[in-house]
Amino acid sequence: MRQMPAMPRALRPQIRGVGLDIDDLRQRAGELAGAPPVELQRLRRVTWSSLLQTAVLLLACAALLSGFAGLDLDDLAAELRDAQWEWVAAAALVAQAPRLAQAVSTLGASPRPLPLGPVYALQLAISYVNLAIPSAAARIAVNVRFFQRQGVPAGSAVAVGAIDGFSGFVVQILLLGTMLLFSNVSLDLQLEPGTADRLGRLLLVVVTLIAVLALALLAIGPWRRTITGKATHLLADAWSVLRGLRSGRRLTMLFGGNLAAEVLFAASLGGFARAFGYSLGLGDLLVINVCVALLAGLVPVPGGIGITEGALTFGLTAAGLPEATAFAAAITYRLQTNRYL
Repeated sequence: MRQMPAMPRALRPQIRGVGLDIDDLRQRAGELAGAPPVELQRLRRVTWSSLLQTAVLLLACAALLSGFAGLDLDDLAAELRDAQWEWVAAAALVAQAPRLAQAVSTLGASPRPLPLGPVYALQLAISYVNLAIPSAAARIAVNVRFFQRQGVPAGSAVAVGAIDGFSGFVVQILLLGTMLLFSNVSLDLQLEPGTADRLGRLLLVVVTLIAVLALALLAIGPWRRTITGKATHLLADAWSVLRGLRSGRRLTMLFGGNLAAEVLFAASLGGFARAFGYSLGLGDLLVINVCVALLAGLVPVPGGIGITEGALTFGLTAAGLPEATAFAAAITYRLQTNRYL
């Protein structure tokens, strides 16, 4: 059944033009009529973005189910049944520590001192908001809202999230490069013929679309002035945050916190692998974790659902675990850490 709008579309510009407050009008009409206040119901509309998000989630679930198709479920059940649960408990305990390290990193990026407790809660909130929104967008949105509530200007709040995320990316790249260059860990990626060319073309198309969209926005006068004005204000706030990073203490917290988080996540994954009877070196675990984190950050799937489980299983299998064991370790790790959620 279709619900007709209270205000026809043609009337809405006139209401905005005269500055009529509909909420105030509704309240005054209710008071004059002697009617009790009525709580408004939020409309849930089907939008292109919601349809796209649903399609992406369906694709992720299909990828996860396709991974199940190649597994023997009896073997998987046997792996879970025979797990060493004291190792599962120890790994689950270690899995709670990386969020504390991430909170220290965020404090390093913050332009003002904050208590550790709320910032630690922020990291936990981000891990669950990522279930509904792709990881980078979720982290930026929640960071901005949190720091605004702490009295930090919008531009500074955006800068804090960007600096924290960028420093984490730098740490991941440095870790990956160090492991590949100075250890016996190798990254064996076998691509089908033509895959590299297709990926290159896809990247070119994406970059071209972004450039065209940016030029279109800048070509429209009112939009250009609005974007320029807001960008100038945000950059001024962001620059004040960047100047504060000259402090050695803050830089140590920023990069040291991200480094500690990566090591703790890898240690947790190693603990879950050990629970199923396999020991992996820290270098292998770091390479697996970092590669999966980078992949999950690039793919716009909320929580990396399906993508992350498959990538973790692939990495653990390449490190020597049987497929059923690798999948069991990946699932238990994900349930305890929400690493890419």
